Amino acid sequence: MTYRHRVLWLLMWLACSVPCFSEDSAAAKSGDRDVLSLAGVWRFRLDPKDIGHTENWIGADFADEVRLPGSTDENHVGAPTPTDVSGREAMQYLTRRYKYVGPAWYQREVEIPAAWKGKRVVLFLERCHWETQVWVDGTPMGSRNSLCVPHEYDLSRVLAPGKHRLTICVDNRLKIDVGPHGHSVSEHTQTNWNGIVGRLELVATEPVWVDELQVYPDVKTKVARVKATVVNATAEPITTEFTLESRLEAAKQGPPSARVAQQVTCAPGSTAVALDLPMGDDVRLWDEFAPDLYELTAGIGADRKAVVFGMREFGTNGTQFAINGRTRFLRGTLECCIFPLTGYPSMDVEAWMRICRILKSYGLNHLRFHSWCPPEAAFAAADRSGVVFHVETPMWVDGAISNDPVRVEFIRAEFRRILDTYGNHPSFAMMCLGNELGRGDDPFLEELVGAGKKADPRHLYACATRPSQPKPFDDYYVTHKTSRGWVRGQGRFYDQPPSTQVDYRDAIAGIGLPVVSHEIGQWTIYPNFDEIGKYTGVVWPRNFELIRESLAAHHMLDQAHDFFLASGKLMVLLYREEIESALRTPGFGGFQLLDLRDFPGQGTALVGTLDPFWDSKGLIEPDQFRRYCGATVPLVRMAKRTWTSDETFTATADVAHYGPQDFKGVTPRWTIRDGEGRTLASGQLASQDIAAGGLRALGSMEIPLKTFPAPAKVRIELTLEGTGLANDWEFWIYPPHVDTDAPAGVVVCRSWKEAKGPLAAGGRVLLLPHLSGLAGAREGRFTPVFWSPIWFSSTKTSTMGMLCDPSHPALAQFPTEFHSNWQWWDLAIHSRPISLGAAPPEFRPVVQAIDNFTQNEKLGLVFEAAVGPGRVVVSTIDLANGLDAGPAARQLRHSLLAYMASDGFRPKGALEPAVLEKLIGTD
Repeated sequence: MTYRHRVLWLLMWLACSVPCFSEDSAAAKSGDRDVLSLAGVWRFRLDPKDIGHTENWIGADFADEVRLPGSTDENHVGAPTPTDVSGREAMQYLTRRYKYVGPAWYQREVEIPAAWKGKRVVLFLERCHWETQVWVDGTPMGSRNSLCVPHEYDLSRVLAPGKHRLTICVDNRLKIDVGPHGHSVSEHTQTNWNGIVGRLELVATEPVWVDELQVYPDVKTKVARVKATVVNATAEPITTEFTLESRLEAAKQGPPSARVAQQVTCAPGSTAVALDLPMGDDVRLWDEFAPDLYELTAGIGADRKAVVFGMREFGTNGTQFAINGRTRFLRGTLECCIFPLTGYPSMDVEAWMRICRILKSYGLNHLRFHSWCPPEAAFAAADRSGVVFHVETPMWVDGAISNDPVRVEFIRAEFRRILDTYGNHPSFAMMCLGNELGRGDDPFLEELVGAGKKADPRHLYACATRPSQPKPFDDYYVTHKTSRGWVRGQGRFYDQPPSTQVDYRDAIAGIGLPVVSHEIGQWTIYPNFDEIGKYTGVVWPRNFELIRESLAAHHMLDQAHDFFLASGKLMVLLYREEIESALRTPGFGGFQLLDLRDFPGQGTALVGTLDPFWDSKGLIEPDQFRRYCGATVPLVRMAKRTWTSDETFTATADVAHYGPQDFKGVTPRWTIRDGEGRTLASGQLASQDIAAGGLRALGSMEIPLKTFPAPAKVRIELTLEGTGLANDWEFWIYPPHVDTDAPAGVVVCRSWKEAKGPLAAGGRVLLLPHLSGLAGAREGRFTPVFWSPIWFSSTKTSTMGMLCDPSHPALAQFPTEFHSNWQWWDLAIHSRPISLGAAPPEFRPVVQAIDNFTQNEKLGLVFEAAVGPGRVVVSTIDLANGLDAGPAARQLRHSLLAYMASDGFRPKGALEPAVLEKLIGTD
């Protein structure tokens, strides 16, 4: 551990040293129930040999101490990881500073107040990882094994007023096979931590209390239908009044907005109570734009129990989702349990409010929890923010599920526990059994989905994400590819020229359910080494350190930030097209990004515009992102990104409008501007009403380009006048004809054999080697690595976009930024990046392919050098076809030749003839 980390740990320990409880004081109040916090210092003992039970540790005194809530990692317990760890595991995920797997024993004394005599007392452990056992004064109180809901123990029979010893054993070994990569247990994200986090307390209730309390909103009749369970722990039946009161959560201290009561008789044991609560004609509904919440309090005798709910109905409207009958489009990302400071999810509402604010600032309204279930705080924050959750059981299993009866019973129990514990939350809209399941398990999956639909109709249900096809019992379908085609860009970016008119209407035809595109994006970017210093918690980015060491060994550490920015800009382009393709699709359900932020596991999958801390990487601002990712997005469909000035630009305009209200009399306006912001052309479409709840056509445009500058990058903007909504797209205009012949004094050669003579004579050579003859060259691709070059080893030869200097005179007549943009697509797929490892360390190409971070080779696409008395420009982009090439290739060739014919052609770097021959081969 570094000195900085030791200081931070000491400060954290001191900040927590004030006791969160007092064993001699009266319990605190939580509503009408008494609560005794157990947060603070506990005695502790590790049990790596699993001998605590056989050696009767229950009666022993433990000598070590830790703080709870907390994990063993946070308490610096377990095996410390060497600082020089390396190899595949270090590149797979963030490295834990301290690692422990096995039983861990926690112990302390607790003083039960005299006022609790005769009361029911429950031990509440908000989140444990994952199996717990509890003893009071050596008496066993049972065990719990949920990964998703609090572990609760009724201790009433043993906790009389006075002092007692409480012992808890937490075992984080994988007791049940839920899949090695499920985010509920995997080291790849939250880590397989041991401990107890969140609320840790004893709660006292009256001997007759409200136990279960579920609210089923009926939006059409404006009634909250309430189902409750009252438990009578006395020996006698009681008859008393059962009351329900509701009030807006924002005004929960005021008088109730609705109240009902009825007499009930409760025999010893459990009694079910069902009661309707009319909410009134002015009831407020919950949705994305107005997340109004109600607090409902149920009372019996002296006991009160309160829950928060929203009056909302989440359903479907044909092949799309609907909230309260209004069609909505899901714009989501994944939450893969990435918490790099603690290694486990936050139990704090404000921490989740921050996440929800960030989501909405990027135009998102939806969060999928991949193979795990979030804690109460996450639901509470989403309720207040209008964010819709897709929740999953903690399962990601390859192969059949039902061949393991222990697993079947565990998942069945977890499924029901999730519904019972979090079902009241209006944000909890979608329930799925797990990630990529369904191989031969239809009967089991159908059983659970059917049981969920019957027991709790507040949610929509699906058997799994990415099944081979939708199941007859599914309410929606999350997939990357239907039987009719792709519904994410991975299927076309490799071999289809860029446009803005592709959608997925053919792929979803005939499905009949809302289709949500599964994990779109997954385009990897280069690490940002500035991020390393942010890892001050339980894990550190050894993977980043190893990549940095590799890059330094390849003499390119000075380019690290440029690689990060250039690859990041390309990733943003691809994500945007993914999102707009989904929005352009009539009747589409929505999308789930993978991811808005980086996924630091599964081979270091740096696929986000945000880092794992939900902080911006500086690649795009939220207001820019919302232009193409929001409730209402103007869209332009054009057939291509590159045009010539003798053509007429044609396009159609749409708007994906899923906002809160219809628009009346809106005029769509279009404007084309050059790179300096000067208007080149403008116009408007017919004024019109735009109904909310779908994709609407706005009109078409035909714009002759003969007066436009060429070559040039221009931008067309579509604005909905009076709404504040606009979106824009880049396209490139090239001259229809350009001179691609070699000017006087320049020779075009196709091989080293042809070039070495002119170079030896002091000539200027444009060397365009035959790409098929470049031994060891990489495959030319526009797209970066998919997900991770480690996780998907077949992509190890892939690159991560390109880097160039737009101010270099060789590119003076080829408009470009420093990174890949759509005009490079045709050039990239007709290229073969070559390794420049034999060149001097300081040698830099004019156009450089960014290698994936597992290899970090210096890769050239276009480079120049002095070779003896001669000068050469080498292009491994196919520019050999001259006038027969596409407009971008013609223009790049023309720009290179013009530069080579100029007095400014003086390459900074030099290569020995033998080195150049080695780089490109002898032929």
